[in-house]
Amino acid sequence: MSFWICTISIVCVIAGVIYYKPYLGIVFVIISIPFEGNIILDSISIYPLEVILAIIVFICMVKFIVRGENYFRNTKLVLYYLPFMFCILLSAFKFMEFSLMVKEIIRWLELILVYFLTINLITDYKKTRVILYSVVLTTSIVSLCGVINYLSIDMVARASSFFGNPNPFAGYVGLVVPVLFGMMMTSTFYWERIVLGTAAVFSILAWFLAFSRSAILSLVLTMILVLFLAQVNKKIVILVTIVFTIFAVTFLSSNLKIKDRVGLSLIRDNMELRAMCYPIGYDLVKDDMILGIGIGNYPLCIKEFIERESYSRRSSSMIINIEARNLTVQEHLHNLYLQLFVETGLMGLCSFIFWLACIIRYLMSALKSFENSRNYNLFVGLIGGVIVYLLNNLTDILMVHGIHLQWGIILGLAVVLTQLRESETCPKTV
Repeated sequence: MSFWICTISIVCVIAGVIYYKPYLGIVFVIISIPFEGNIILDSISIYPLEVILAIIVFICMVKFIVRGENYFRNTKLVLYYLPFMFCILLSAFKFMEFSLMVKEIIRWLELILVYFLTINLITDYKKTRVILYSVVLTTSIVSLCGVINYLSIDMVARASSFFGNPNPFAGYVGLVVPVLFGMMMTSTFYWERIVLGTAAVFSILAWFLAFSRSAILSLVLTMILVLFLAQVNKKIVILVTIVFTIFAVTFLSSNLKIKDRVGLSLIRDNMELRAMCYPIGYDLVKDDMILGIGIGNYPLCIKEFIERESYSRRSSSMIINIEARNLTVQEHLHNLYLQLFVETGLMGLCSFIFWLACIIRYLMSALKSFENSRNYNLFVGLIGGVIVYLLNNLTDILMVHGIHLQWGIILGLAVVLTQLRESETCPKTV
């Protein structure tokens, strides 16, 4: 009884706050992302993200009907997503288990929904700053918990914080690091730079202690692009390089067993495991390459596929044994685009790449309008957050950990900044 009273009270408080300040619903989503998944209490499963998104949509619809406030006006880049959702629904007709199919469809709907809500509820710079600092504060707390957990428990080999897995934890933190640098370069207050710098130190430290090779590579490549595009003084670039060098040397000379994490032999074995996913994915989808095996069917198909003795014999030339193969691909194929190709076929993959191409083209073309704006570096940082997620998904799938919602919010903020800039420059042009 007490459980239900507490739950209903919390839901009512959240609903009341969102009703008076709808954009704060995005803040609640940001806070709940590290706790994505179900919280089981007394045999009752609760999904915080789904509950909060449902409350936001319900309140926006009620205010639209009662007060005529339209929160569904802006559809920038949303329509380009519709062909991909059509392919998702088309592949859903081949479902093998209804619950798995619905779960995957909801994940992709959540992505476009949180993006759609962001571009409609965030309408000025003040709200943008609230969302950005919510991202920074949440990431800092999660990073600090990951560092404390790593240093306080001797048995923990890699930091993972609330995610339970170091790779998604590193992907979550790495997604925000470019945004932090963009905010620091845009800030005009000394105290604000100190706060953001402290948050960046905690985030980078936690990201490093996760020892995720894919997250390290994707973030390094993205930061090179961010520093290339950003309008910063060369002295600052040199200072950042020196700080990173000191940081690396300090940890390389410490007692941390970094060689056990980044050794060439371990990297080679890891690459072999990841490369093995491609022939498995091809063999799964080769009978229906147009529509794929069906959204949500991978966990069921891979169990049958691995148990086939013929495939085990045919792959005997590979170094990896059947136990390692089963351990590697039991959840997913460690590549978001390969997973999409297997589950939705060529139609789904091409439509998803089409949406991504429209996003990148829109953001790159918007850089010209920010050339003389004080928010230019912030916009570049948001672009960095968008790109680091796409790169990280080449060797992992962050969709299953709720990080795609954080990415959708960052993408939405980049679009919001672009449209706010356009609203400033259009009257001047006229």
